[in-house]
Amino acid sequence: MTLTLVYRLNGLVGLLWAASMWFGSEMMAASYGWEVTPPMITMSQFLAMSFLFIAVIFIMLPNWTSEEQLKKATITLILLQIIAVALQVFHLTSGAIPSGGMQYFGIGLGILFIILFYWKSR
Repeated sequence: MTLTLVYRLNGLVGLLWAASMWFGSEMMAASYGWEVTPPMITMSQFLAMSFLFIAVIFIMLPNWTSEEQLKKATITLILLQIIAVALQVFHLTSGAIPSGGMQYFGIGLGILFIILFYWKSR
């Protein structure tokens, strides 16, 4: 496994999140017990576009940079991944989102990517 592959796999996960937020916002809201409203669907689709942009950048970044530049960029991206995982843990522990298998899977996947990014950037 190479750092390039880790970037592309992370981008692929981002594409899945984008698609689920774009096409499955009602299902996602229902899984949290939230009322689905038109503004919520609009915001979900807006966030899906953000996920899409970020996913494409993760997929394409290895093509746009050298291996050394990619390793340097990885440090910043690891820090952002840590913040994302910490935020999800905060939401779980504060009760803002219900605990469940999908949330724990997402945290585990985030931690796995942090480890892979660190390991492959050394």
